[in-house]
Order: sequence, then structure tokens, then C-alpha cells
Amino acid sequence: MKKVNKVGLVALGLLSLALAGGAQALPVKIVSVSPLSGDLAPIGTEVKRGAELAVQDQLRSFKALGIDLQLDAIDDQATAKNGTVIATALASSDGVLGVIGALNSGVTKTLAQGLAGSNLPIITPASTNDGLTGNGWKNFYRMVTTDSAQGVAAAGYLAETLRPKKVFVISDNTAYGNGLTRAFQNALKSRKIPVAGYVGASSDAQIASVVAKAKASGADLIYYGGTDDVAPTLLKALRAAGVTANFMGGDGLDSPSFLKRTGIDAVGVLYSTGFGPVNVFNGAQAFTEKYEAAYKTRPSGVAIYAYDATTVLLEAVRNAMKALGGNMIPTRQQINEQLRKTNMPACASSTARCNLISGAVAFDPSGERMLSRVFVMKLNNVLQAQVATVQTVKASDLK
Repeated sequence: MKKVNKVGLVALGLLSLALAGGAQALPVKIVSVSPLSGDLAPIGTEVKRGAELAVQDQLRSFKALGIDLQLDAIDDQATAKNGTVIATALASSDGVLGVIGALNSGVTKTLAQGLAGSNLPIITPASTNDGLTGNGWKNFYRMVTTDSAQGVAAAGYLAETLRPKKVFVISDNTAYGNGLTRAFQNALKSRKIPVAGYVGASSDAQIASVVAKAKASGADLIYYGGTDDVAPTLLKALRAAGVTANFMGGDGLDSPSFLKRTGIDAVGVLYSTGFGPVNVFNGAQAFTEKYEAAYKTRPSGVAIYAYDATTVLLEAVRNAMKALGGNMIPTRQQINEQLRKTNMPACASSTARCNLISGAVAFDPSGERMLSRVFVMKLNNVLQAQVATVQTVKASDLK
């Protein structure tokens, strides 16, 4: 089998998940792509770990089919150009039958563009930019809900509860941050909530400038669209400058590393997320126990969605093998055909051992998950996230 090489600055780590023995088993590889170094490594590692646990759960069943199932984890360093480099390597790699990733919408875009001609299935567990499913890619799928769904949920919550007089909006200048803040502003407009300003900030100098602008605006709510590496610096700078306005963000704040980096300044923070608290999902207890045993820490919702994305991919591989008589490795296109037919039910109860944790999975023709949920969370005085509201979102309502 032709292996994926190290390309440029992208590190490839073989996780050695194949079962011992079975020399005659056919090698099949799944690849996760996410940041495993740098500021976003904590949440990027959740993608790898979720995929890893799903592969471990299915090693024996695939071994019985004569398949030596393996997982490779690639560090994309949260850099969009690396998505193109990784895609070039994976597209021509024999034995690679699916990709789980990326985390960042910008990386997912370049990765998916590079894989479109290869038919290599790619399922993102975490990228929320609406435009990703509008490119006509026949091998692309998304597990988590979109920016527009988050924007609608966040604006609806504000209109019904906090009723801010004006909102100051900040993006971290990423594809994810820009998409989320645009969606949020559109939702504010429909609710007739004024926007006091809209700026981008990612560097320390930009943050200093935006803090001054936010303070001068007199906004009673600051909205941040971006990842958890910039958010702590921004929020701490706002509080240090005496800005007491409520602070709200998107699912980039749904990360243990955000709490660790921000500390007490995170009290009262609101955020929308498609991931949600782990304990709200049926079947999460068994997954959490398994995760904690393996990694000595609690999982985030990103790990659950990566687990489910990998489970869905492997189910499609298995179904494609069955369609071929059960003794042949399917082509990438045959796996895509099965993915488009995906109709996996939700876990029946909180005590059941489930194939899926985040709920039922089916995809529309663009690769969007047909049903998903958006949570609005609030961090209490001891930094525990509590559900403020939850909405079920239909993909058809966002088109």
C-alpha cells in the first residue's frame, strides 16, 4: 500500500491501531486531519481522539471481514494552505478510504477542494461555515450544524432574554469567524437589534485597538466570532479596560482550553454551539468512561462528533463491502454512494451502548446533516456550562 508521506510542515503520526497478527488481512486506512500543534492543539486533539476511539471500537468487526483497519492523524497546524498540501498527498494514497476533518473551516475548504476530484470521502465533525456544502462536492459531509443556525439561535436568545440595546461584533479574521459573525449580524437585523460596530482582531495590536472601539461604542453586549486561542486574550483585555458588557460567542468557545486560558473572566460568558454539553446526549456516559480511561481527562463535544463521523464513515465502508459480496475493498465512489444513503438512528436511551451519540444521522444531497441541534450555553460562577436554550434545526430551513 502506498503510504502518506510527510509533506512540508505537516506532521503525519501513525497511531498503530491495527490488531496484532492477521498477516493476510487487507490494510485499510482512515485519516483524521486537525491541528495537533500550536494554540488550537487542545481542541484539534479532540478530533483525533474521537476518531481513534471509533476505530478501536470496530477493529475486531473489520478484522472478521479480513480488514486491517488503521488510523493516521495529520497535523494541519490550523493553516489553510496545509489543507491543499495534505489533500494532494491523500488523493493519491492507495488504501486511504476516508478523511475525518478538518477542525477549522478554512482548512476544511482547501482540504475538500483538493479531494473533490479523487472521490475520497471527507466528513468534517466541526467546521461550521455555511458555504462548505454549497460547492457541489459529491464526497463531502458535515456532522455539526452551521454558522447560520448558530446565528439564528443566538440572536433569538438575545431578543427574548437579554434584549441588548446595541451589539459590538468582533471576528478573529478566520473563515470561521467571518462566516459566523456575518450570519449572526443577519440574524440580529431580522430581530431589529442594532450593531454598534463590526471589526476584525487577531493580533495583540488589533485586540488593543478593538477593545478601545468596543468601550467607546457603549454596546451592552460584545459578540465574538472565532476560535478559542484569541478569545481569552480579547476577553481579558476587555475586562481589564473596564468593559462590563455581556460577552457572547459561537462554538469556538465550546472548549475546555477556553476556560483554562480565561479563568474567572469567563463567568457569565454565553456561547452558541452545535456540540453541546457531553452529558445531554444519550449514550454519552459509556463514551465518557471510555474516553477518560484512555486519555485521563473528560471529552468535549468535538470528540463526540469526531467519534460519530468516524462511525458513520466505517458503516458506509461496511455496507459497501456487503454490496460487493463482503470480500472486496470498495472504491471511494462506492463508499460515497453508501454515505449518501446514510440513515442511522439515534441512541434509544441514556443507558444504552450506542453506535451514535449525537443523534440520528442522515445527509441531504449537499452533504449537510438533515437534523441537528443548537445549544445556547452560559458559564456560571464556577465556570460550569449550563443550557440556556436548545433548538432543533432542519438543514432544509437554512437553504
